[in-house]
Amino acid sequence: MDELIQQLRDFLNMTAITLDEPVKVVQIVKLVTIIAVSLLIAGALRRWCRRLFIHLKMPQNVANRLLAVLFLIIIIVGSTLAFGFAGISTGVLGKFINYPLANLFQISETEDGAGENNLTLARLFYAFVIVFGMFILSKYLQWVLRREVLQAFQIEAHTQFILLRFFHFTVIIIGVIISLSTVGISLTSIALIFGGLSIGIGFGLQNIASNLVSGFILIFERPIKIGDLVEIMDSNLFGRVSSINLRSTVIVSLDEKEIIVPNSQLITESVHNLTHENNLFRIKIEVGVSYSSDVDLVKKVLLDAADEHLGVIKEPIPNMSNVTAPFVRFTNFGNSALIFELLAWIPDSFQRFDVASDLHFIIWHKFKEHNITIAFPQLDVHFDPTEKE
Repeated sequence: MDELIQQLRDFLNMTAITLDEPVKVVQIVKLVTIIAVSLLIAGALRRWCRRLFIHLKMPQNVANRLLAVLFLIIIIVGSTLAFGFAGISTGVLGKFINYPLANLFQISETEDGAGENNLTLARLFYAFVIVFGMFILSKYLQWVLRREVLQAFQIEAHTQFILLRFFHFTVIIIGVIISLSTVGISLTSIALIFGGLSIGIGFGLQNIASNLVSGFILIFERPIKIGDLVEIMDSNLFGRVSSINLRSTVIVSLDEKEIIVPNSQLITESVHNLTHENNLFRIKIEVGVSYSSDVDLVKKVLLDAADEHLGVIKEPIPNMSNVTAPFVRFTNFGNSALIFELLAWIPDSFQRFDVASDLHFIIWHKFKEHNITIAFPQLDVHFDPTEKE
């Protein structure tokens, strides 16, 4: 038994390969073991993060990308630790990772010891990991704040969105500052760089700057809010606002398509907000009947059609003087028809097209039932028999 153990020790201490220095079998075993453990940790953490992202209601494509980046980070960190614990020199790879990137832009050589705060690929990787971690932390803290704090105080959805958005930007900015300190870049240097680029940014990114300013106006002035039903008159765009970002606003149309609209368009163009104060909407159904029709009967039939539809508000709302019961207007004597309008309120403006369609069907059937003719353009032509060809 002792002889077998000694043979195993000799085998583990045997040189397997030679890089910058001899690498023993035991070092390779340690390397493979730590990498295998890293893969197991990456898989477990991936599953946990996927459940976390589902709880956070994160979009599927964003969640998949974050999980892929997280997997790569764990593998890279695990491989680095594996080489370190195994005592295997990375040789050229290590020199490449820790090479001062600033030397690429230096003409003259620096003195020894002057590169203590040199920028390296390793430090860039650490900075990226910090920003990525702060992004994940921000998403998790937003979910906790929304669930445990904001909902308990019954804060409006739009106000919650503003608070959580600024919280997210604050956390990301803190992460960026920490990452810049990690790579050895001072904030003074960043300020000088951006000061030099400010003129070019002012001329080249006017639209982005305009959209950013418009985003702040939308967030603070609140002409539109999340959940509002809006109609952009010039673009013939109609839908419900799903999110307001600093650069753009996402509107979900009737066919469930997400339309990204620049914020400046919502500020400069005419926007009809159908739900700024409430979700009520007044439908107007216009119909023309023949001159031989009984106008009182037409009025009664139109009111019966509104009363028959379950989605129409039947009684006026006391605290809202404009919201009334359905009524009919006799608007005009047309060239070929008597023009009537049925006006009725509905509780949800998003259903206006469906309710209008239902009312059209009901009116059509009731007109046929009461022999009311829907007029169409007519032209009478008279010939004079005394006129020669």
